[in-house]
Amino acid sequence: MSIKEVLFLIIGLQTLVSSLLLLFYKSKKIHVNRYLGLFFASLCIELLSLFVFRYYDHPSLYYIPFRFNFLTLTFLFFYAIETTGIHLKSKFYYYVPAIIEFVTLLLLFILVLFNPEVHQSIEESVFQLTYRVLTSIYMVVFSILIIRVNLKHQKLLPIHFSNTKFKSLHWLTILCIGCICLHVFRHLYHTFSLRSEIISVAYCSIALFSLYYATISSLIQINIDNVIPSQKEAIEGKEHLEKIIENVALHLKENKSYLNPEINLKKFAKEVNLTERSISRAINRIENKNFNNYINHYRVEEFKRLLATDQYKKYSISAIADEVGFSSRASFYKNFKEIVGISPSDFVKKSKN
Repeated sequence: MSIKEVLFLIIGLQTLVSSLLLLFYKSKKIHVNRYLGLFFASLCIELLSLFVFRYYDHPSLYYIPFRFNFLTLTFLFFYAIETTGIHLKSKFYYYVPAIIEFVTLLLLFILVLFNPEVHQSIEESVFQLTYRVLTSIYMVVFSILIIRVNLKHQKLLPIHFSNTKFKSLHWLTILCIGCICLHVFRHLYHTFSLRSEIISVAYCSIALFSLYYATISSLIQINIDNVIPSQKEAIEGKEHLEKIIENVALHLKENKSYLNPEINLKKFAKEVNLTERSISRAINRIENKNFNNYINHYRVEEFKRLLATDQYKKYSISAIADEVGFSSRASFYKNFKEIVGISPSDFVKKSKN
């Protein structure tokens, strides 16, 4: 077995394992991951057809219909679209090029299978060149479309998630850029007849590395919530988050949980009987704060309220800060100035005046 065949075998096994994981792993976003699974599955079938072509000598195999040159990036495009929360009226039209490709190759496959001499006539025509050019145009256009969708996803991430680590689709953008480069190289390879075993192995090695990178990156994100809600879901979701904020605010007003210096998101979630994620998301989306900032706003307001009462007029600033739940003097001064805009001591002076 040659080096090239070994590389093809590695790529084939890699795509098979990836497709099975992405299609059947019960993730929270399985409806999105299925497009990645179909992308790897289509590549796996393509590679299998190449092995058939290498070990069976018949002209009809030049037209084996399981190439999916007009389908693989369509699945990646749908993955990017679904992840970014963009609504498409109909996905059928995006499958039309793949349907035309499959039907055309199937007819040619059957024709050459029963009449091998036809292959010579097709080879002498412009069919192969036309097919290669159209394939590359499709790949480049869809790669650009995917990159544009990824940029939109990147802009929306901070709006919907407080922590964006490992959530971006940069890996998909890099894969698309690699795809464009490989197709440019492919055209140069055929145009200038750069037929060499070294070049061929280098091309396969780059393809293997690109797929390996895509596999690792997609599997890292298999269960990471990075799906942007659609416009309809966002409206419904905002109403739901506003109700959560109302419940949280009411609980804080009645129970004054913020006075506890050891309060954190986990403890507070148990108090209000809500999930940590829903509270964090509600505070982030509606109040544009994280949980700690939100709690500190309540503490600062409580400080200002106590300062105005006769009972606390003789208390020092640090003593009142302890009363309202700040764990340290440094934390109090830092948060107070960020929220109010002036230092606590300046605020006290102004209040007295």
